[in-house]
Amino acid sequence: MEELYNKLELLPDGRFERGISLLSQKDHRNGDRYTVLKKFSFYDTEARQPYWNLAQWDSGPCLVENMIDAGPGIITDGTSRLFSYDTASDTMKFRLDTSAYYQGKPAMQGDYWPHLLIEAPEFTYRRASDEEKKFYSCGADAIIVSLDIALCDYKITHNPDDWVEAAQFLLYLYVKNADTNDFCWFGLQLLDNRWDLNGHYIGYDGGKADASSAMIYSIGSKYVYESAGRSLYKGGQPDAGGDFVHVSVDIKPYLEDMFRIGKEENYFKCESLDELIINGMNMGWETIGTFDHTMEIRNLSVTSYIRK
Repeated sequence: MEELYNKLELLPDGRFERGISLLSQKDHRNGDRYTVLKKFSFYDTEARQPYWNLAQWDSGPCLVENMIDAGPGIITDGTSRLFSYDTASDTMKFRLDTSAYYQGKPAMQGDYWPHLLIEAPEFTYRRASDEEKKFYSCGADAIIVSLDIALCDYKITHNPDDWVEAAQFLLYLYVKNADTNDFCWFGLQLLDNRWDLNGHYIGYDGGKADASSAMIYSIGSKYVYESAGRSLYKGGQPDAGGDFVHVSVDIKPYLEDMFRIGKEENYFKCESLDELIINGMNMGWETIGTFDHTMEIRNLSVTSYIRK
């Protein structure tokens, strides 16, 4: 493939050399506003204008206000939330214990879902050259999302009154038109504790007050793990403590399907898939119910290929 195609890594600062911005909780009483509370460096340098954010939506007491010194590369409150990055192994760790949010209460329909995720709200498309911008287009010849993933810990505290007990670890790319309001949450389902090897989810963001109403197209884990030969499940249950699984997916065919459906439903205003770009992403836990779970990710990449 290297001989036939030119390629470009779309992720900005994939090793967090510019650091990460730590966000406050959303204020649902004030337009879901949030602020940057602190900038954090994983290296012995100052964090400077990070591309990446660490978001802690609806997760209980503020992570940043309760942050402890746990050593280099570790962001944690010491109890319920941790994000770390090991610069030597290029490994991220996401630990979220939602008990700080639920405190024994049931997870009710319409509740906000606790999150712990990283986000690059914009890539470097606007600063790219005209030639480089072609790689951000959803019309590129191939766009490979690859990573290694391991579920390190998984515990659930059942509550018979829970509306649903759902632990999801998701990756979303932001598919948008550079000049209009066309937008889609384009995802990969990396884990859903309710079922293994599920199909695509296609719908619209809703069900809670801060929902965007945007289209969601999420590739089912059946297809995400197809090339790996195995998923994060074993014996019908999430496989905590398992080995890393390598994921590699060419998302181009799914982008074509997303666009076809969006046009049929009169959602997209643009006329061609080529008009949509990938310019942002998030990844992490999105959970409703009382869980304590930890995921590790390494070697994350989103690489676009254009034939020479």
